[in-house]
Amino acid sequence: CADLCPALTSPPAWTFTATEMALLTMDPPWSTIFRGESVTLRCRGSQPSGQQPTTWYHNDKILARTDTDTYRITNARQKQTGRYKCQSPGSVSSNPITLIVSYDWLILQVPSHAVFEGELLCMQCRGWEPGSMTSVQYFRDGADITTRYASDKQLCIPRAETHQSGRYRCTGQMNSFLSVIKRESQELHVCIRELFSSPVLRVASSAETLEGSPLNLSCVTHLSPHSPHTILWYLFYRNGTVLQGPKTASKYHVPMVELADAGSYFCEVRAENSSIWKQSAQVPIAVRRVPISGVSLDVQPHEGQVMEGQRLVLSCSVAAGTGSISFSWHREGSAEVLGKGTRYEILSAQRDDDGQYYCVASNGDVPAQSPRLQVTVVGVSSVFYCHIRAPLLLAALASLLSGLVAVHVLTAGSKDLKGVKQ
Repeated sequence: CADLCPALTSPPAWTFTATEMALLTMDPPWSTIFRGESVTLRCRGSQPSGQQPTTWYHNDKILARTDTDTYRITNARQKQTGRYKCQSPGSVSSNPITLIVSYDWLILQVPSHAVFEGELLCMQCRGWEPGSMTSVQYFRDGADITTRYASDKQLCIPRAETHQSGRYRCTGQMNSFLSVIKRESQELHVCIRELFSSPVLRVASSAETLEGSPLNLSCVTHLSPHSPHTILWYLFYRNGTVLQGPKTASKYHVPMVELADAGSYFCEVRAENSSIWKQSAQVPIAVRRVPISGVSLDVQPHEGQVMEGQRLVLSCSVAAGTGSISFSWHREGSAEVLGKGTRYEILSAQRDDDGQYYCVASNGDVPAQSPRLQVTVVGVSSVFYCHIRAPLLLAALASLLSGLVAVHVLTAGSKDLKGVKQ
């Protein structure tokens, strides 16, 4: 039966084409009938019938072409046993249906159409002569399942599951003349198909995502080509809480992730008008902060030279890093934290404020340190010599020079007068 129910691990290539596959059904919907009975085949495509003929195939050979979407088999004979397909206008060849025309005393009738998980699965055991059969029993893979599922006329499984695929048969006591004979049907394979495959959650990026980057998730499943009109609903979860859905969108997008977005993610797929739902395996997604880099210092006054008593302002900044960033201020040789924040200010610098300063930035990840900056405080005594005594010294020197000039002039004048007297 595994060959009759292949897992839909990937969609067939032809399902990606724009042309839709025709759907072949049978009325009554049983794959086995008695000889002499009648059955109607119906072919449903993407375009109304009548514009072009519908082509019917029996065992891959053309059986007929009709202007309608139905083909009637009356007074069936064993030669009409086989595999049927159809092709309607605007559609590709349909799914195959196998019809068995039986000459047996007892037959098991199972659905001729594909049965999907979650659907009602019914079958019935029939004798050649109506009303001649009693004590019906049903078996799957040799095990008696009569008590659990069977009623007076049929065996019905309300919500079929894929593991209930198997080999089915029935037995019955049949009245024949003056005796009762136990009859047994032929064994038939019944396949409960997956409506859609188990979903897989795919992450567009790596399992570890940097804070502030986008997060793109896809919930990947494959719908059976035999049920192309089924609508699927998608839900996305993080740590068991619904993030999105149910929606028909199979993708979930976070423009900029935060640390709170880390967790265990999975998706769920539900089929509309069905009780079937499936969940993907859980995928852990870690969110890591962008490490801090490019820590730099700025100082006022420029180059870190400040006169004693003046204000000194240090500023710290980072080139990259996400999250809440904290700053601390330090001086070389001291274990004391001088301050917090992006700025450190000394209102009145003193000589003992000399030293190498640096800041440390952290966002909860590995801390980053700035280069060291030398701060030099220029004392008042030095300023006094440079800015107060220097002008006085220059003034005194100017006075001395003026005196010397005056003496020189007077001396020269005396010499001139002495010469006149002679």
